[in-house]
Amino acid sequence: MKKIFLAIFVLLFSMNMAIAQDKKAIDYRPDKGSFTVSLLLGKGVFLDSGSATSIGNNVVNGAAPTYTTLSNNNNNLTNMVGVEGKYFLSNKTVLTLTGGVSYRNTPSLINIPEVRDTTGDLLVPGYSAVLGEDDIDVHVAPGVQFYYELKSPRLLPYFGFALPFDYSRSTVFDPTVDADNNILSYGNKHVELVGVGVHGVAGLDYYLTPDLFIGFDVKPVTFNYLINTKKPRPGTLGRQAENYSLSFFSHYIFKIGFKLN
Repeated sequence: MKKIFLAIFVLLFSMNMAIAQDKKAIDYRPDKGSFTVSLLLGKGVFLDSGSATSIGNNVVNGAAPTYTTLSNNNNNLTNMVGVEGKYFLSNKTVLTLTGGVSYRNTPSLINIPEVRDTTGDLLVPGYSAVLGEDDIDVHVAPGVQFYYELKSPRLLPYFGFALPFDYSRSTVFDPTVDADNNILSYGNKHVELVGVGVHGVAGLDYYLTPDLFIGFDVKPVTFNYLINTKKPRPGTLGRQAENYSLSFFSHYIFKIGFKLN
């Protein structure tokens, strides 16, 4: 990791020195109407609601949600976490959007009991049921950023904010039947998570060519509100739990971006 950051620093320093010596250096900064797309590397942006299998049958657990994307102890520069789009309303004001959707589905299968002969020897092994599970995770974060100019025609500092919205839902059905062909499940279990927040953003973009740049940003301050609801069976009241998170200088992101026009 240290070698990667050292290589990036040396690259930026050498390019900046070369530009400083060239008085006719091109101004690489995007103009009004420009559109850029960046690959984000670092900590993942999706929240995890957990599987509805963890709710419990007789007692519904009361575990509150947490904003796991702000954990500073679990980050990875080589982890591709999403894509960010930017549209320049002017050369200093930019609309941003990051997000994604993940959907998973596991069809359920009934269990098959074992078969033994009259002496108790196993003829056919038993097969456990396959739990049916349906999961969806959504993350959307529109925002606004403001660029300001330095003497370098390639270095673009910015600051701004984003308004993240997160939704996650897990639905589980256990099709297991007992020896008397009674279904043991009371129906679908659900766990649902909703989160909203406000994130401050500050960072730097450095243009290597007119159409290629690298960047780095950090969230100086973030506030998030989360609420999850757990329902162990249809027709029951959901158990809700809330969480508020406030953090400073968290969630670092490295970017590789392209100017498309």
